[in-house]
Amino acid sequence: MRQLALPSRTLGLALAAALPLLTACEDEVTAPDDDYVEGSISIDASSQTEFVYLSLDGDGSVLTVADPASSTEWDLAIRRYSAKLNGGVAGPGSVRGANLANNAGATAEQVLAFTPADGEAAFEAVTEADIAGATFRADGLIEDNGGPWFRFDGQAGTLVANPGAAWKIATADGGHGLFRVIELNMAGQAPLGATVEVRYQAPGGALGAASEVEIDFSQGPGFVDISAGALGAPGGCDWDFSVAPSFSIDINTDCSAGTFPLDATEDFTQLAAADDAPEYGPFLSTISGALPATISDASGLFWYGLEGNNRMWPTYNVFLVEVDGAVYKLQVTDYYSATGESGHPTLRFQRLR
Repeated sequence: MRQLALPSRTLGLALAAALPLLTACEDEVTAPDDDYVEGSISIDASSQTEFVYLSLDGDGSVLTVADPASSTEWDLAIRRYSAKLNGGVAGPGSVRGANLANNAGATAEQVLAFTPADGEAAFEAVTEADIAGATFRADGLIEDNGGPWFRFDGQAGTLVANPGAAWKIATADGGHGLFRVIELNMAGQAPLGATVEVRYQAPGGALGAASEVEIDFSQGPGFVDISAGALGAPGGCDWDFSVAPSFSIDINTDCSAGTFPLDATEDFTQLAAADDAPEYGPFLSTISGALPATISDASGLFWYGLEGNNRMWPTYNVFLVEVDGAVYKLQVTDYYSATGESGHPTLRFQRLR
């Protein structure tokens, strides 16, 4: 069971005040005459592993959720710059979202030039009339091309493995398993290659202990057979996934292999099963939905590094979120706290229906 500490939050009237007030401390959310709540909330979502769970009903409160995978109490979850809705493959609820994509076509220069007033104007322009033309969808699996299994270590000056990125996998032999990359050997290190860790679960069996498989990139891609805990032949169904010198991971989809990403809070060594994912995508997968998992264009919540630095810029896109028939409009307006700390997003919302 996972227990989240209640983060500090600030609630405030969002639509009747200027946008800069959103990051100030407020004491309450004010409901308009029709009892449709509107307000803002600033949260500490700076953890690299834990999501912050919110309910849009009532005052937009932050929730302490013991087991998000089985709870329908939460509607929206945020961790740093990523967000998910409680539905589809992301949760047991029926929450769906729609990206109105009002700024999705903006260039980097245009996003840099956006002002809080631009964001407020975009938010206020969305009305109940926009619901009928919106395309709502639950969170699903998409191909992960971002290379989450490795990162650049500035201190070491080289790429290193990110063991926090791991996947459940439906294997080519009809079983299941887990895998992650736990070590990278780069230039100057011998041999040039990678070490992967795997666990195998035979059909109808239990998830086994971890074993390591070493890949020598001088021999080309390494094709990993999880059931054997070793490298397999590159042809046919004797492999489940491959790791290439080009830092790509391919899945043996010709033999029905597929993946589902582990959450960062899940312990690779302690999981009891790998055959219980909602679905297995025919690619190296990540979860994405109406609030897309991107920080490299204007279609998401933020765009990263627009001035060649390590900063996030809000896109001021407006999203619709449907919760049990109620529909809210939602916009993320900042990524930083009043003291400049990252991972402290501010959201504003209003119930439209």
